[in-house]
Amino acid sequence: MLRPTTAVLLALSAGPAWADFPQFRGPTGNGVVEKADPPTTWSDTQNLAWATALPGSGWSQPVVVGKTVFVTAAVSDKLAKPKDMAAGARDMSSIPGFGGKVPDVTIRWQLLALDADTGKPGWTKTVVEAKPKFPIHPSNTYATETACADAERVYAYFGATGTLAAYDHTGEQLWKAELGAYPYSNGFGSGSSPVLFDGCLYVSSFNEEKSFVAAFDAKTGTEVWRQPRAKPGSAWASPFVWRTKDRTDIVAAGDKLVTGHDPKTGREVWRLGGLDTAFAPSPAADGETLLLAASSPFSASPLYAVKAGATGDITPKKGETLAALAWSRNKSGVGMASPTAVGGYLYIAAQGTLACVDVKTGEEKYKERLPKSRTVTACPLAVGNRLL
Repeated sequence: MLRPTTAVLLALSAGPAWADFPQFRGPTGNGVVEKADPPTTWSDTQNLAWATALPGSGWSQPVVVGKTVFVTAAVSDKLAKPKDMAAGARDMSSIPGFGGKVPDVTIRWQLLALDADTGKPGWTKTVVEAKPKFPIHPSNTYATETACADAERVYAYFGATGTLAAYDHTGEQLWKAELGAYPYSNGFGSGSSPVLFDGCLYVSSFNEEKSFVAAFDAKTGTEVWRQPRAKPGSAWASPFVWRTKDRTDIVAAGDKLVTGHDPKTGREVWRLGGLDTAFAPSPAADGETLLLAASSPFSASPLYAVKAGATGDITPKKGETLAALAWSRNKSGVGMASPTAVGGYLYIAAQGTLACVDVKTGEEKYKERLPKSRTVTACPLAVGNRLL
């Protein structure tokens, strides 16, 4: 069980070469990096290999493959920078009923490559150049989706334009697919990142008009399958690859509904419905257990533990215990930041606290305040024996 630390690693440390960090939340998309030894202290001069100014704005994480860092950005001279969560929540345009306006600016949605050893810029490609169709929350950005990469290609998805594109590592565009841009509830904007698994890219777009999860051939961009949701509804969780000993599921956490799909065909294998709200955090897994926690005010939504091998409708009725669920906890949601599961424990960072839950039993082992922290939006990472 990891105890909390207030350190957040934001810089590359000097020392041995690091492992690839190819997509949102790391190699498995689970917020776990096994082989790394990051520093616990740093400053502008201590344990800092390099720093490089980036254009525009973006909530997207940088990803690293080999000796290249890839990152996305929304670039415009007149585009307002995102506010922190507290300031954004106080902004009148974030209040339902008031609504934000679509900025009358031309945005260059860009993919950038940097040298991982030096931070020197490599190449920059404008994937899309246009005016945005829909507003975003004052704390969101127009480049919130994290890119993903493999040894041959890097893939960028911009939910604000509905554009999915692939480039080789020299910056040559290989293909582009247009999935469509759609409005999100209360003008929050998009945020679900693409996931790469076994030669396919998985993308979810849960919005107010046409919600779906889809798979694309990573080499050609050809759509392999698409599963629409019967009812549209906004959510921001990224697709999650849940690997168990008997099978692999693509987990799509949307608005009040979570579904598990066959990676090759898109066939729905199981569903968990009846939830009271949408998902901003992505799922987590520890071996044979999938952990699901939706977003809600004051982190009041339930936390579910789904057993491997689930099939059909596993939505529990009032007072009913289903064999597909290992346990559930009320009022244990995670707010904004995706939880991290490692070593038999689930770590939840929300509302200025860090909680640790036993994956096997659902028992809360501890819940502690994070000093000088109010709202946590960045996903915690388990790196070696530390939680950052």
